Amino acid sequence: MGTTEKRTRRSRAQWQAVITRAERSPLGVAAFCRGEGIGTASLYSWRRRLAEGAPDAAPAPRGEPAFLDLGALTGATTTGSAWDIELELGAGVVLRLRRA
Repeated sequence: MGTTEKRTRRSRAQWQAVITRAERSPLGVAAFCRGEGIGTASLYSWRRRLAEGAPDAAPAPRGEPAFLDLGALTGATTTGSAWDIELELGAGVVLRLRRA
């Protein structure tokens, strides 16, 4: 029988408080995270973000659209219908989609 887990969104300050509690806890990371109902990967990720001072999300620069319509990519199945899309997501993360 499966369980339904509700995800909780936490602010930057709330994550800082969780990380502080984890550092002061006598429990290991896995046991602490189970008790808090969070994943260990989330704890490590937020600890790194807060240590680096990375923002939660980078807002779109003024004057640039928050959404860019790339048009339909369907139908590009014939030879010579290649496309290449590169998205810079911030914090050094780049998403590249290519069809040769």
